Amino acid sequence: MSTVPSPQSDAAHNEADEAALRAEIDAELAAERSARPRAGLRLAGAVLLIGALVGWFASLELQVGKEFLLANPGASLACDVNPFISCGSVMMTWQSSALGIPNMAIGLGGFAIMAATGALMVSGTALPTWYRWARLGGMTFAFGYIHFLAISAIFVIRALCPWCMVIWTVTAPMFFSTLAHTIESGDLRLPRPLANVLRHWVVLTLLWYLLVIVTILAAFWRQWLVVFGIA
Repeated sequence: MSTVPSPQSDAAHNEADEAALRAEIDAELAAERSARPRAGLRLAGAVLLIGALVGWFASLELQVGKEFLLANPGASLACDVNPFISCGSVMMTWQSSALGIPNMAIGLGGFAIMAATGALMVSGTALPTWYRWARLGGMTFAFGYIHFLAISAIFVIRALCPWCMVIWTVTAPMFFSTLAHTIESGDLRLPRPLANVLRHWVVLTLLWYLLVIVTILAAFWRQWLVVFGIA
C-alpha cells in the first residue's frame, strides 16, 4: 500500500535541499577565499599606479606631438620612423578624436585618475563600493577603446604609432589585474571555473600581447621584410 507524502515531509525535504545548497555555496566561497590571491589590493594598485604613470606620459607625448604638427604642417616627429611606423600618420586621423575630443586628453585625464586610485590601493585604503565598480568600469571602457584604436591603426590607417602602442601595452595589465582583484575581493561573482581563469591576470596579459604581436606581424608582413632587407 503506497503512502502519500505529507506537506510536513515535503517541507523537510525542501529545507534539507536548501541547507545542502547553502553548504555547497559556503564551501565554494571558503575555497575561493583560501586560494592564493593573485591580484591583492596592493599588487593590483601597483599595476594601476605604474601603468597609469607610463600611460599618462605617453598621452602627454602624443598631445605635444599633435600640437606641434598643427603648428607646423608638413613637419615630422621623432617617432615617425617610416611610412608604417609613424605617430603623425595616426594622430592626424579622425580616429584620434573618435569621441569628439582628442584621445590624448582622454588619456591624460583617465590615467591621472587611475594613478591616484592605484596610489590609494597601494597605501591600503579601503575604497567605497561605488568607486570600486567605477574603477572596473573605467578600465573596461579603456580596454575596449584601445581595441577600436588598435584595429583602426592596423587594418584601416595601416600605420603603427609607437606611443599609442605604449598605451596599449600598459592598459592590458591594468585591466586584467583590476578584473582579477574585483573577482578576488568578492565584488564580482562569477561561476567558479570562469573566475579561476580570469584570476590569472598575468597569463591573460601575456596571451593578449602574443595576439597583438602576431596580428601586427601578419598585417605588416611585407613591410617588415622590406625593413629587414629581405624583400
